[in-house]
Amino acid sequence: MKTWIFAGLCDKSDTLLYISSILAASGQQVLLVDATLRGRYRYSIGMLDKPLPITQFSGFDVAIGFAAWEDLHIGVTADPRAEQAYDIVILDVELPDFCPISVWKRAELRVWVSDYSRMLMHDGQNWLEHLFSQPEFPKGLVFHKLFLQAVDCSVEEPYLWEYMNHFPASWQQEPYVLPWDEGLLALKLENEHKKQLLLKPLSRMYKKELCRCIGEWMSWELKVSRRALKRAERSRA
Repeated sequence: MKTWIFAGLCDKSDTLLYISSILAASGQQVLLVDATLRGRYRYSIGMLDKPLPITQFSGFDVAIGFAAWEDLHIGVTADPRAEQAYDIVILDVELPDFCPISVWKRAELRVWVSDYSRMLMHDGQNWLEHLFSQPEFPKGLVFHKLFLQAVDCSVEEPYLWEYMNHFPASWQQEPYVLPWDEGLLALKLENEHKKQLLLKPLSRMYKKELCRCIGEWMSWELKVSRRALKRAERSRA
C-alpha cells in the first residue's frame, strides 16, 4: 500500500478527487482521507445528513470524520469492505498532528500544496514550523511542491516559495503547477451541488498538467495516465 500525503491549508479537495478518480479508473484501489480542518469532503460527496466513516464515491473510497491516523486505522479495519487492501491511500492533511512521524517517514509521496495567497503562505509557514520543530522529525525527507489555482501574475515562483525553502527538507526545486480559470471554478461548484464528479469539462491545459503529475508520481509513461483520464471521463459521464 502506498501513502501519498498532500499537506497545506489551501482547498485542494477538487484536485485530489480528480486524482483519485483517475487512479481508480486505472484499476487502483484508492482511499482518499479527509484530514482537513473543517471536513471539506462532506460537501463534495453529499454526506452532510448521515455521514459514514468510509463512503464509496465515484469509484473510490473517501474517509471522513477521523481526527488522527490511529482512528483512521481502526475505522478501516472495522469496515467489512476493507478486507481488500487499498493500493493507494491519499491524505488531504490540514490538521497539523493528524499524521504521526512514522507515516511521514514511510510515505511514498509528500507534496506541499499552496496557492498564491499571501495569507495562506504565512499560515503555511507556521504550519511547517510546527511540523519540522518536532524533535524526532527527520531532516532531508523529499517534498514536492504543487501550486493550485495558478494564474498569470507578476509574482514570480522563486519569491512565492522562499517562505518554505529554509525548512530542513529535500525540496524538489521545480514545482508542479495546475492552472486556474473560471470554468474550473464553475465545474467545482457544479460537482459539489450535484454530488457528482465530472472530469470531461476540465480545461485541456489542466488535464495535461494533471496527467503529467500523476504519471511522474506513479512512474507511468504519459500515455498511461492519459488513458486513465479518458476512462475516468467516460465512467463519470
